Amino acid sequence: MNQFNTRKAALAAASAIAISMAFVGAAQAQNATTTLRGAVFDGQTVEAGATVVATEVSTGYATRSRVGADGRYVLSGLRPGTYRVQVTSADGQTAEETVTLSLGQVGTLNLDVAAAATTAAATDGATELGEIVVTGRRVFEVRTPEVATNVTQQQINNLPQISRNFLNFAALAPGLRVTEDDTERTISAGGQTAQAINVFIDGQNRKSLISDGGVAGQDDSRGTPFPQGAVQEFRVISQNFKAEYEQAGSAIVTAVTRSGTNEFHGDAFVFYQNPDWVAQDQISERRGAEKAPVRRLQYGASLGGPIIQDRLHFFGAYERKDEERVSQSFLNRTEYNDFFAGDLGTVSTPYEQDVFFGKLSWQVDDRQRVELSTEYKTEEDIRGAGGQNAPSRAARNNGETQAFNLRHQFQGQRFLNEFAIDYLKSSYEQSVINGGDYGREYVIFRDDVADDETDPSTLGFQYNVNNRDSTVFTAGGRADAQFLEQKSLTIRNDLTIPDLEWMGTHTIKIGAKYSMQNYFVQKDFGRNPTFIYDIEGRSEINGSQTIPVAVNLGVAVPPADVDNNVLGLYIQDDWQITDKLEINLGIRWDYEDNAVNNDYRTPDSIRDMLAAIQDLPGYDFPSYFNPSDYISDGDRKAFKGAFQPRFGFSYDVYGDERTVIFGGAGRYYDRVGFNFAFDERFKPFQLNKTIYFSNTGGPAGGQNTIAWDPAYLTAEALDPLLAAAPGAGEVFLVQNDFEPPRTDQFNIGVRQKFGRWQTALTLAAGHTEGESAWYIANALTETDGRFTGPSPTSVGYSQFRNSIFFQSTDKERDYKAIYFTADKPYNAEDRWGFNLAYTYMDATQNGSRDNGYGAFDFDYNTPELSPEYRSSSDERHRIVASGTLGLPADFLLSGIVTLGSGLPYNINDCPDAPAGGPNICWNAGNPEKRAFLPGLNFAFRQVDLRLTKGFDVFGGQRVEFIADAINIFNFTNFNAYDTGFNSPRYGAGTGVFLPTRSFQVGLRYSF
Repeated sequence: MNQFNTRKAALAAASAIAISMAFVGAAQAQNATTTLRGAVFDGQTVEAGATVVATEVSTGYATRSRVGADGRYVLSGLRPGTYRVQVTSADGQTAEETVTLSLGQVGTLNLDVAAAATTAAATDGATELGEIVVTGRRVFEVRTPEVATNVTQQQINNLPQISRNFLNFAALAPGLRVTEDDTERTISAGGQTAQAINVFIDGQNRKSLISDGGVAGQDDSRGTPFPQGAVQEFRVISQNFKAEYEQAGSAIVTAVTRSGTNEFHGDAFVFYQNPDWVAQDQISERRGAEKAPVRRLQYGASLGGPIIQDRLHFFGAYERKDEERVSQSFLNRTEYNDFFAGDLGTVSTPYEQDVFFGKLSWQVDDRQRVELSTEYKTEEDIRGAGGQNAPSRAARNNGETQAFNLRHQFQGQRFLNEFAIDYLKSSYEQSVINGGDYGREYVIFRDDVADDETDPSTLGFQYNVNNRDSTVFTAGGRADAQFLEQKSLTIRNDLTIPDLEWMGTHTIKIGAKYSMQNYFVQKDFGRNPTFIYDIEGRSEINGSQTIPVAVNLGVAVPPADVDNNVLGLYIQDDWQITDKLEINLGIRWDYEDNAVNNDYRTPDSIRDMLAAIQDLPGYDFPSYFNPSDYISDGDRKAFKGAFQPRFGFSYDVYGDERTVIFGGAGRYYDRVGFNFAFDERFKPFQLNKTIYFSNTGGPAGGQNTIAWDPAYLTAEALDPLLAAAPGAGEVFLVQNDFEPPRTDQFNIGVRQKFGRWQTALTLAAGHTEGESAWYIANALTETDGRFTGPSPTSVGYSQFRNSIFFQSTDKERDYKAIYFTADKPYNAEDRWGFNLAYTYMDATQNGSRDNGYGAFDFDYNTPELSPEYRSSSDERHRIVASGTLGLPADFLLSGIVTLGSGLPYNINDCPDAPAGGPNICWNAGNPEKRAFLPGLNFAFRQVDLRLTKGFDVFGGQRVEFIADAINIFNFTNFNAYDTGFNSPRYGAGTGVFLPTRSFQVGLRYSF
């Protein structure tokens, strides 16, 4: 266990807690709320000393603000929703308007009490001042420097999708891409990988701290990270997020959950998909395989309402997902069908997920609000069977998430304080099915290697288990069991001070966060034995089909149980200099005391081995690797330089919030998942050893063998044999002066309102440094010989494999993009809405072409030696258009059209490859474009539609019948290609993105 290991860090954490407790406050951190501001007039005169009250229509919760000497007011910490905003002047005049505010925005509403009085007199003929009630309208946000897209509850509820994962709709934002396959969904942005995003739910950080995927609980999962029915709306910030946001280098998704209201409201739904309603993909159809059917059932309900009118409300939601997929086990070598007759055929691979959410909202008084919410999610996925794997080869993948979030908000006379304490636990487990069944791999050994069978050395090579010609089939339990769990307890406080006057008006936000995190990683790789059988029974080791030739078994390695303390501080100034010009200045600082094995001591065996290589006559490690920079005594200094200045501006050209020029620049530090650093602890001791068997034991076929005994069919019986068996671990070395990856973002653009339309054109850019990847330290020279330098074995350390891997953080990315968006929100008045997002991008990088935390580069000695090439996420053109249209007879039609130029692919045997490296042009291939409409050709094409028919029944209750058609034209979108330069099928697709054409029906009841 690791505690704070510097006195400064401990003092900083104590200061953060002191700041948090100094004010009793905060229901919602800034990234879960919205702000309304404006000016109050009495005709042409600024009205000072008035009071503005915003009352949430659905709950009766009220928020107050004073009007400053300059006539301005600011209402911070508002939940997204519809508000009745009333101003009362010093002499008793009132004005009122009802508006709808979206998540995360800073909306502007100017109020004129003189105009209200005139309108009131004209309306009722009275001389007294009366209230003016204006129909609620959505307030556009045009003054923000952020590049942001709001996804409303109307879009979440009505746009087509098959999986009820609200994050799918992040694709409506420019610069983002959502990718789906059989086992998971990932979101990438800004030319970076999925790890560079972050998701906040009600202000709670949901970053994946151990594994890939960016979002806790989303990696390697078919399900949703949160119940869709509990999401009120969310906001995607593609660029230039402010200082309160953390641990993301590309994009932020921040969501706010639904709350109960003064009326009881609820709904129940069920969606069903029949296996016959899913089309077979083109690749498996071309292969002649049977279609793998999918049956999907999703259902759930929600309920919210008052416990005490205008004071205390509740909301709860539950969702269930059942999927049944059928995998087929078959042989490519059909001559062995009889041998495996009992293992061939179809097998069910089900998926189940349950998600619960509950929330209490309490308006203590007109200054305080408290919210308490909790979430529990559990899922089980059976996968891994099918193809050349028997049903017994399947694994059970379990996931679990627990979350609690307590927030308190206090509205003072001249400040807003928001305090939150939350807890998050997310675990992932992959385990063996069938109660410890051992693995069996049936192979054909090469018989054309050794011509001289009198030479024992060639016999040994011929029948080495790693020299098999092919694997025909595998059965039995897997050998890759693991358990990963992240836990965090976080205290956060945000203080907002509006209406500070100095050369304009300042709104200051100051925040502190302290998070106690724990990472538990247990990997039992190889601990379930895998026996190798010679299917033809002609091995010279034992000449048997029934006695295994060998067994592979891993040595048990203790789990890692690591504590990490995280501190974050920020200050943000939104400075309204004039009615037209606003400057946003912020700076953030983040600190982690044990992000990358700071408490880990390098074992003596690795120290001595490195010293022995370094002392070899005539050899020096290449200049880019100095062992002293990687040998740790358990006191690695935590990185303290994560200062992140952020700047934005907006200029309202005509002062009417219709034409606004905006821009910004900022630095954003991300983090590296613990799964990366864990390899330093795990790999040197994770030895997969091979034990050979014969009938009588002793030398056979060039190997030392053990006499076979059926008792060896368990790991416990084999463990005593491991000590004498050969085996080697891998040396991984983490940098002592590690710095997390950082991205510098830049953007400039213009927004233009046209009536109810809002458009934006943005030029965006980003530069990323410090991404981690593994490179080979013991290369022969500075530029070559990655696999021919001196090895641990050559200096007497045979317990380690030949390559020594070291962490390099010199990988870089560059991103340039043009975003164009057009948005006309749906409203009940005209019953239609439309959203368009176009992205042009140019994303390049150097270094390893692998994605994820465990990236390796075997092509170049260092990232600097590699060429600059297109990133794997570099889709030059992407269009996402969505809309909803009300039809006669209470039908509602909605759709999403996604078009793209496709992701690039590598060209092997490339004549234009740079010298000094492999004969590969990375991501230089462009996928073939195919017709979408006459004259419009795209490599990626998908059209999704939803038709809803509603019936109003029993006064206020409603029943809706829903039909979804996903990828309705069954366009094939390839994700892999034939890349052989001389291949007759060069550029042809070899794999496809999901989904193929799929239909789904649903029923929804609400009241």
